[in-house]
Amino acid sequence: MASEHNQLSRFLLVLAIVLFRYVTSDINDGNFAGNNFNRLDTEALYHLSQDQFPETYNYAPLHPVENHLWQSPENLGEISGVAVDPSGNPVIFHRGDRTWNYETFNDNAEYQEKYKGPIRNDTVLTLDPKTGDIIRGWGNHTFYLPHGIHIDNLGNIWLTDIALHQVFKYSASGIPRLILGQRFEPGNDMEHFCQPTSVAVLPNGEIVVADGYCNNRIMLFDKRGNPKYSIGEHWISLRIPHALTILPNRQVCIADRENLRIVCLDVISSGLNRNPESPYSIRHRQFGRIFGVTSYRGFIYAVNGMTSKNIQIKGFTIDPINRNVTEIWGPESLPFTMPHAIAACPYGTALYVSEIGPNKIWKFDLLQT
Repeated sequence: MASEHNQLSRFLLVLAIVLFRYVTSDINDGNFAGNNFNRLDTEALYHLSQDQFPETYNYAPLHPVENHLWQSPENLGEISGVAVDPSGNPVIFHRGDRTWNYETFNDNAEYQEKYKGPIRNDTVLTLDPKTGDIIRGWGNHTFYLPHGIHIDNLGNIWLTDIALHQVFKYSASGIPRLILGQRFEPGNDMEHFCQPTSVAVLPNGEIVVADGYCNNRIMLFDKRGNPKYSIGEHWISLRIPHALTILPNRQVCIADRENLRIVCLDVISSGLNRNPESPYSIRHRQFGRIFGVTSYRGFIYAVNGMTSKNIQIKGFTIDPINRNVTEIWGPESLPFTMPHAIAACPYGTALYVSEIGPNKIWKFDLLQT
C-alpha cells in the first residue's frame, strides 16, 4: 500500500510539472536561499515523454568544491574554451599570443590581423584530469582567434574561430572532418557566420551553432553540415548568445550574455513552427552577464563575468524545471576574475572553468550534498 501511495504521489508531482512547463517564465529571484535544492531531475520528463515512468530520480544537484590539488597549466594564451572528452579528460582551446581588442576587427567585423598568420602554438590541449599536466596538443598553424569548444558523445571536437568566422569539426586526434562558414567572410545568410561563439550537438547528430557576436541568432544544421534554418528575431531576441548546453529533454539552453539571462528552447520545434513551446528565461538578481553554461543530469551550471560593481563573479547551479537558482558557488582560494567558459565531466565527477585575464583553468569536484 505504501508503495502504491508513493507511486501515486510521484505521478501527481510529474503531472503538475508537465502542465506548467508550457508557461513562459522570467525568474528574478529576490529571495535566494543557497541550500534550497530542488528534488526532481529533468530526466524524469524525458523518460515520461518516452511513455516510461521514471524508476529513479536524481534528488539534488551536485555541489562544486574547488580541487586544491589541481594545477592549471602555465604560459598559455587566453583560454577561451573548455570541454571534457568521453574519457573524462579536460580539453582547452587557447589563443596563444593573440588577444582581442578594439583594433582586431573593423566596423564590418572583418579581421584586421591576418598578416600575423595563424597561431604557431598548439591551441587545442588535452589535460590530465588529476594533475592539470598537458597530455597532448594539436592545432598549431591553424587558428587565428579561438573561441568555443564542444566535444560530442563520439569524441569529435567542435571549435569556433571568431576571426575566421567558421565552425570546425575534428576527430579526437585532430583530423579535420567538417568546416562550416566561409574563411574570413562575415555574413548573415545560411552559408556564413559572423563571429560564432559556441557549438552543441544534439543526440540525433544535428548541429546547433550560436552565431554569436554579430548576428545574435541560433542556427541548426543536419549531421552532415547542411543548413536547415536559423532562429533569430522572429522567434527570440538574443544579445550575444555566448554558450550552449543541451538538457536531457533535448532543449538547448543559451547563455544570453548581454540580456543577463539563460534562455531554453526546443530548437527543432521552433524552426519548424510545429506549435512549439515558448522559449523560457531564467533570471536571477545576481546573474549579471552569463558567459558559460554546461549541464549534468538536467541541472545547469553557469558562470558570469564582469558586469557591475554590485554583481559578484560567481558560479551558479540552476534547476531549469522550477527555473530557479539552487546554489551560488565559487573557488575558496582566490575569487574568480574573468570566467569565460565552463564544462562538466560526462561522469559527473568534476566541473572545469576557464578564465581570460589570469589565463587559468579551475577544477571543481562535484559532490553529493
